[in-house]
Amino acid sequence: MAFIAAAVCAVAGALIWILWVLPIVRSIEAAEDVPLGTTTVVDLEEGERVGIWASGISASLGTMECRAVGPDHDVRPQRGPSALSWDDVLWWMTPRPGFVQSSQFTAAEPGAHRVTCRDSLDTYDGRFLVAGDSIGQGSIGLGRNGGADFAQGTLLTAGAVMCPPLAVSLPLVILGRRLITGARGRRS
Repeated sequence: MAFIAAAVCAVAGALIWILWVLPIVRSIEAAEDVPLGTTTVVDLEEGERVGIWASGISASLGTMECRAVGPDHDVRPQRGPSALSWDDVLWWMTPRPGFVQSSQFTAAEPGAHRVTCRDSLDTYDGRFLVAGDSIGQGSIGLGRNGGADFAQGTLLTAGAVMCPPLAVSLPLVILGRRLITGARGRRS
């Protein structure tokens, strides 16, 4: 069973890294960062979800406010990260040091979306960019009868960090245990 669990962890870890972590990293790397107080325009497809990533004192203190306006001139609602997020465990994968995801929004219709971020106190500086979303949409019910909801981004973050070490350590522990019990059996 441990070898099957290790194989499942290896496959799950590889899929998470290939389909989730690396595309986000590439999108952050390709995005252009701009100073707070300016507007950046991103062309999005209908239903496309993106993240607003920020760095600087304003982002660290939580005084940064962002506004995303779609081609229909409607302000898009934003949602912040969950309890366990990319910034907690995968910060070292962000190709731009200091950038963390502050929120996400989804395009209601295709076209140019204008994103403006500023410091609400007009005191602190910083930069922001629009790139891939690490928060995810919705939640997955786990636990007894699915009663505990976990955000998708939280589960993917935990899987990206926990699956690869488990895939390696489980077979090593089993092999080590077999060697020790085999040596004890030969002595008896």
